[in-house]
Amino acid sequence: AFIPVIIGMGGGLILGTISAYFGGAVDYGAMRLVDLLYVFPMGILSLIIIPMMGEDLWTIIFVFGILGIPGNIRYMRTLVLVIKELVFVQAAKTGGALKFKIMFKHIVPNAISPIIISLFGGAAATILGLAGLGFIGIGDQSVATWGTDIEWGAGRLITGRAAAIIPGIFLGITAAGFILIGDGLRDALDPRFHK
Repeated sequence: AFIPVIIGMGGGLILGTISAYFGGAVDYGAMRLVDLLYVFPMGILSLIIIPMMGEDLWTIIFVFGILGIPGNIRYMRTLVLVIKELVFVQAAKTGGALKFKIMFKHIVPNAISPIIISLFGGAAATILGLAGLGFIGIGDQSVATWGTDIEWGAGRLITGRAAAIIPGIFLGITAAGFILIGDGLRDALDPRFHK
């Protein structure tokens, strides 16, 4: 679940940081591209792209990662717009530091805490998305996933309810667990909670 999230966050980190730092036409162009990609929901795009590229697990993971980039661009842009106005970034600019050094030595390290927290929320969404694709029959059906298990058990609700219910319960527990870990990390890493 973390591989597609890391792909999406890595792309969003780089592109969102560049977009917010340079601003102007770069930022405008990047945000219009993100808006254009938001027209098509991630679920619909994955239903279109995955059957065309192949339904093996690594292709699905790659597609989920790439489709996660636009949301992460917007998230990183928001973080960078706040951080780039802080005093230490302004001091680095005044001191003549190179733009990419300011972005990736001063701004990105100060955005790591929210990124780590977002990683766990993204992992929960990815697990649910992958299970949803497995449930509707997209992906390698010979590989046991929670989605394929629930789909198999859904056809046997009278004779084997547990085959659908138990994987669904564990899917929900796992997704909730990732969200709670992210919430706990937010409490631990956010200095506003330590006053």
